[in-house]
Formats: sequence, C-alpha cells, structure tokens
Amino acid sequence: MSFGSGLVGGGLWRTLALVLALCLRAHAWDKDGHEAIGMTTMSALDTSAVAQVKHLMGGKDAADVAAWAHKVNKKYPWTTELHFQRQPSTRCEKAQIDDCKDNRCLMKAILYFYGRLTGKDLGVEITWPDGVKLTDADCVKYLINLLGDMAQPLHFGTADTDMGRNITVLFRDKKTTLFDVWDKEITQSVIKNEPHFWWGGWTHVQRTRVEYERDSEQFKKEHESLLNRWADESAKFMCSSVYRNPITGKQITEELDENGVFRLNEQLYDIWKREMFSKMLVAGARVAIVLNSILHHREGQLHAGTAVSHLEGEEEEEESSSKVLKGRRADIPHRQHIRGFPAFLLNLFIGSIALFCFLVLMRLWAGPDRAKQAEREKRSATGTAGKKT
Repeated sequence: MSFGSGLVGGGLWRTLALVLALCLRAHAWDKDGHEAIGMTTMSALDTSAVAQVKHLMGGKDAADVAAWAHKVNKKYPWTTELHFQRQPSTRCEKAQIDDCKDNRCLMKAILYFYGRLTGKDLGVEITWPDGVKLTDADCVKYLINLLGDMAQPLHFGTADTDMGRNITVLFRDKKTTLFDVWDKEITQSVIKNEPHFWWGGWTHVQRTRVEYERDSEQFKKEHESLLNRWADESAKFMCSSVYRNPITGKQITEELDENGVFRLNEQLYDIWKREMFSKMLVAGARVAIVLNSILHHREGQLHAGTAVSHLEGEEEEEESSSKVLKGRRADIPHRQHIRGFPAFLLNLFIGSIALFCFLVLMRLWAGPDRAKQAEREKRSATGTAGKKT
C-alpha cells in the first residue's frame, strides 16, 4: 500500500488543527493515532452520518472525540480495562474473548456499546458505579475509541508480558517497551522526522479502498459477528509479526541481548511503520462502516449530551481553542465608532467624494457622445454658410 502526501478535501484545515494540537499537548500514539483513525473515519462516513455525528458530538467529529474514552480513564480508572483484551500466552490463531471478568475487556465493551446503539440484546452488560448512565453520544464516542484500539495489536498482548510492557526495546539509543514502541514511539518518530508525510493528508479512506469495500459488504451480512473476526486478525498479527520478528522468524524474547533488551533495527522499524499506518487506515474505515450502519438505522433516534462531564483536559482544550479564536479575532482591526458632529463632517466628506467620483464617471461616459454631437453641429453650420455664399 502506498501513502501519498497530497491533501484531500478538507485535509488542509484538519492538518492545521492537528499542528496546533501538536504544539499544545503531550503526545502519545493513543491520541495522535486515534485522531488519524478518526480523520479516516470522517472521510468514509455518509453525508447523513456526518451530520448525525456532528449533532451527537456537539459540533465535533470523530477525530475530535477519538481519544475521549482515555480521558474517562482518568476519572474512572477501572475503565482502562475496557481498552485491552489480554491473551493467554499459548493462543495465537484467534482472539480469546471469553476470559473477561464483569465484561471489562475490549471486545465485550465493543459488543456492549454496539448493542446499546442498535437496540440489540447481545447478552453483554457493563455496570457503571456511582449511578452513571451513559448517553447515546457517550456510547458513540466509546465505540469510536474502542474500535480504534483494535488497530493496535498489543491491545491483544499476552498477560505474561503485560501487553508487551515487560519487554524492553532499544530504539535509536532510547530504551522503551514493546508496548510503547507501538503505542507512541513509531508515531512520534514519523511526526518528528517525516512531518511532510504525517501532515500530508494520508488519512483518507481512498488509501484503503479495497479493504473498505470488502469489509462493507461483509458487515452488511454478518454485522456484529464480524467484529470478532476483526479481533482475530489483530490477535494473529500480534503473535506472528510483533511478538515474532517477521524478518528472522524468531520470537523477540529469543533475540534479547545479554542485558535482556531487544534491539529494534531500522529494517524492522520500517516494516512495523508500514503495518501500523495500514492498520490505522483500515481501523478508520471500519469505524465508519459500523457508524454508517448504526446511524442509518437509528437516524433521529439517538440523543446528544453526556453523563461523564468535567473530564481532565477538556477545560484546557476549550480554553486553548478560545484563545486561538480570540487571537485570530485580535488580528482583525476593530472599527472605532464616531458619533455627533464629527460623524456628520465625516459623512459629508465621504458623500462629497462619492458625488465627485460619480460626476467624473458620468462625464467620462458621456464625453464621446458630446464630442460627436459638437462635430455634427460644426459640420451643419459650415454647410449652411456655404449655401448662403
């Protein structure tokens, strides 16, 4: 799959917004990556679905709310469990989704919110403490975020490695973890070293058109059962191409140096980078497929609002947006209002100038006709004088 750098549609304005976000906030793949997924989603939504998303989100779109659920984690720490589907070490071909206490795991949560929005009883309930009752808009935001999490293979990491956090990786002279390599290090490396690509409008469904059309047709037939197949894909990729080095075919844990560190070379980095962006695009397309289906069948029946307010960071973001807007307005000269006799003199002056310009234009417009008329009168007079002679 190739990734172009041309801007598509409203990509320029979205790019400027993301540049601003980059300057104002700390970075993490789960934020920048989710925003990229959300941008791809918006490019694939039907026109009516775009309007409904805007209505439900209070004017925001899928990119704006793509990381909303991670803010909820700070207010309700237990919700962090909803973003992960821990796998047993010995299982790789399919995702293990049954070992999930109180339905607090990624796939059960996706089925729960999907069932809430479609009105289907999928046999999954998640009890929120403190009497919190999530709104339709909250469920949409959660679904956007959690479907995006499926793109990050280490959200299906094994329990014994703590989702890859127990595997130390040396990447460009910096020690990190396998989880963080996929969660932020690759993304931030691209943003820093290849900004022309990251801000180049690559987040469009046309970049994954084949997969989008295939998944769209399958979802029309299989609906929520297809969600489990998508989970299987991520779990299988996690085993075959993340925990296992796709270049050497060996398990990463077999390639640790004497200090227990895996050295990520540039060749493997390039492979993982391509895979990551491909997965982000596919994830954005799949979010759009699910939302298009839900919003088409529930048009006008879903309600806006939120049951989870005062999230950390939201006030700062709104304040920053307000400051940016005020700053732009400050660049616009403000007119000073003149009143009383000075205003009369100013209006008289402006009126005189306008009248003068009008008379000059009229004279210029009428000039050729008057000259022709004078010439005709002169010839007429000359002719009359000749006859008398």
